[in-house]
Amino acid sequence: MKSIIGGGFEDKQWTSALDSLHGSLQELREGANVPFNLTVTFFIPGEIYGPKFSGIRIGSFLEDHRSLIVQVALPRHPENDAREEFLDFLDSAIVKAEGWGKRKKLLSGPLEAARRTTSHLRGHDST
Repeated sequence: MKSIIGGGFEDKQWTSALDSLHGSLQELREGANVPFNLTVTFFIPGEIYGPKFSGIRIGSFLEDHRSLIVQVALPRHPENDAREEFLDFLDSAIVKAEGWGKRKKLLSGPLEAARRTTSHLRGHDST
């Protein structure tokens, strides 16, 4: 998970939730054999920069690293709990990545490691 923060006067609810999620991710060290790595980049709009797209899109696939980048343009402000909205967007990004992986014949089922990660971040037991 990565982020690009627009700077200036971005909504601090987003950045606080992001810090919380990054802290939780540091606890996870997954060494599973995965079909490809997934990086979800969140764009947090701010005063200086805002993404030129809305929603979720496939960014690029780095063949050398077998890494897919999915980009998520967040709205200017969360509607409710920013952390939960991040996790909902993360779930949607995983669905998008799974669809891409199936179309490219790199994937035959769900991205289990990514789904376990979001389950952990939500505080659910992923066993």
